[in-house]
Amino acid sequence: MSVGACSRGRCVTSACAAVERDRKTFAGCVFYTAEVDNVVSDAEMPMSFLVTNPGTTAATVTLEQAADGGGWVATGAPSTIAAGTATRLSVAGFVVRGAGVKEASALRVTSSQPVTVAQIQSDDGNNHVASSSAGTMVLPAHVLGQHYLVMTYPQVDTPAIDATPGGAGGLGRLLIVATQPGTHVTLRVSQSATAVVAGTLATVAHDAPYEFDMGEGDVFQAWSGGEGQDLTGSEIVTNHPVAVFSGNITTTYGKTAIAPSINSPDMVHEQMPPVFAWSYEYVAAALPPQPGTCDTLLGRTGASVWRILALDDDTGVDFMGPPGGDPPPPYRTLMAGEVAEIVATGDFVVSSHNPLLVTQGIDCEPSLSLAISADRISADKPLEDLRIAYLPSFDQMIAVARLAGDQILMDGVPIGDGMFMPAGGGFEVARIQLLPCPATDQVCTRHLQGRFGVTMRGMDVLASYALTAPAWSGCIDPLDCVM
Repeated sequence: MSVGACSRGRCVTSACAAVERDRKTFAGCVFYTAEVDNVVSDAEMPMSFLVTNPGTTAATVTLEQAADGGGWVATGAPSTIAAGTATRLSVAGFVVRGAGVKEASALRVTSSQPVTVAQIQSDDGNNHVASSSAGTMVLPAHVLGQHYLVMTYPQVDTPAIDATPGGAGGLGRLLIVATQPGTHVTLRVSQSATAVVAGTLATVAHDAPYEFDMGEGDVFQAWSGGEGQDLTGSEIVTNHPVAVFSGNITTTYGKTAIAPSINSPDMVHEQMPPVFAWSYEYVAAALPPQPGTCDTLLGRTGASVWRILALDDDTGVDFMGPPGGDPPPPYRTLMAGEVAEIVATGDFVVSSHNPLLVTQGIDCEPSLSLAISADRISADKPLEDLRIAYLPSFDQMIAVARLAGDQILMDGVPIGDGMFMPAGGGFEVARIQLLPCPATDQVCTRHLQGRFGVTMRGMDVLASYALTAPAWSGCIDPLDCVM
């Protein structure tokens, strides 16, 4: 590695220093995360990091675990990723179990050149046996913040979950990964939940903020406290940047399909963007499930579950649909920390004068992923060049959003205009089935270029994951504007 600059208290390559200074991309050189617990059938399955090198110089990447007493220890030999390619780092045995602060339980990915990282829980190991998977893009340390609200689904113990060993009644959870020593955390639980915050099942409520301290590499985990509770809107404020993840150990969205039906509960897991990375407008680009493998949970073919979370009081939310399409949801007003859940078919656009967080859950095998930031597509510096890494075994589809008429390339070839359908608000969406990735390749990539946003899902009979290319268009929260 040729060191050419200093950044964030360490010596790095000039390319790493540049992305950490500009804070305009989710490619980075340091990533903090954790391996989360799963249902019994999948708890010991490997977790994969799909690490993609979008640059023109080879990257040396190391996966590390936090060490007792401080510091980090490599889990294996460093990997070299050639320019424009991806690798798959599979690991197991680092699961964070139990509530409360778990010292030295985090994982960290470091790279000599800017890379992007996707994390797939229970990645199936190429053999079609996973029953509960989840995925998220991992945010680099330089875009982490100090102020978060989380998104989960309500804790609802349906018969399918009750029959799943380790399903834990479909509880919601949040995790905080500390990136610096002396991190002080204040957690205020949403008004619709209590949170289990210690192994003795101690709980905290909305009117009693819970404060605690963490060291670098520590992980804090909290669970929802009972049936019907929803951690969505729980607020996290810290004195140093942290990584925050949330979701459910398994869920069916609280719904039971009409018997006889084929479907199963699934883990949902997503890294939460800090509130400065929320958007004012989103393209809700629907991801349909893999055809012919399971039945609807939502009662309507082509439907998705959309959740909309407000940061501020009196947040008015508008919806725009395509001409001639299904009527969009009606206008509504949300208070700070309030969530609206919508089951809708097709694509539409969500907008507000206040910042929002919008997520999607696919039908059949549940998921949790960010909607596409429309702000970023129309920004002065939109997402213009992205290499997507994906796995064998899973049936994988992407939804690409663009401003009407913009040309988008995949692997150097224009995506035909006929592939795009109006979504409302001047945006269009194309859904593209990705070619299967051979098991011998371990990981495959596709290359998108243009002005676009993209989300993807993978399904493998009983398991699914979904993830979205993160985006942000500015700093909306003074707490997070200080680097």
